[in-house]
Amino acid sequence: MNFFQVFYLTHFSKPAGHRGILRHIQSDHPRKILEVGIQHGDRTVSILNMVLHFCGDKSDVHYCAIDPFEGRTTEDGRGLSLRKAHRLISSFEIKSRLVPLAPEIAVKQLYLDRLIEKVDLVVISTPNLDWLKNSCTALLEIIHESAGIFIGIPPSSLSQSASSQIEFEKVGLTELVSLANHPDRLPYSRYSKNAA
Repeated sequence: MNFFQVFYLTHFSKPAGHRGILRHIQSDHPRKILEVGIQHGDRTVSILNMVLHFCGDKSDVHYCAIDPFEGRTTEDGRGLSLRKAHRLISSFEIKSRLVPLAPEIAVKQLYLDRLIEKVDLVVISTPNLDWLKNSCTALLEIIHESAGIFIGIPPSSLSQSASSQIEFEKVGLTELVSLANHPDRLPYSRYSKNAA
């Protein structure tokens, strides 16, 4: 990747909702990534291309994805199968782990098994944040204190192209805890199943 490709990705790439994540990668050079909800994998490809461009050594990069894969519900929308996701991530030749579980269970499992620690980029793109209430403590244990945390605000109705419409908001650790306790707070009201 050259300067112009990086500039294009961080300022003009589509979907626009991913640009904040890519700018964070450009400025902070994260090496340990946790993505909760990968949908079609387009965002994952952009993230990993940027991370590999700035890290220099593939052996330093650790990637973990939590997604229901074949267990997706209509609320989750369409997405990659576990097999296709594995093929996609394997093409980057990095240390990776795909966890085909609901986020609430998967985050606790990652923490208990110490499968990934000191994550410095977290991207959450799930239809709601209700799962966070019971797994926030475990999530905080695996996140580095200066991590970039991006939470996707999905469109009101998930469709096949829903991942292209998701806007991401960067939050800090205290905001993450607040969202875990009150997922209906603005601007995240669309996350709560009980929101009007």
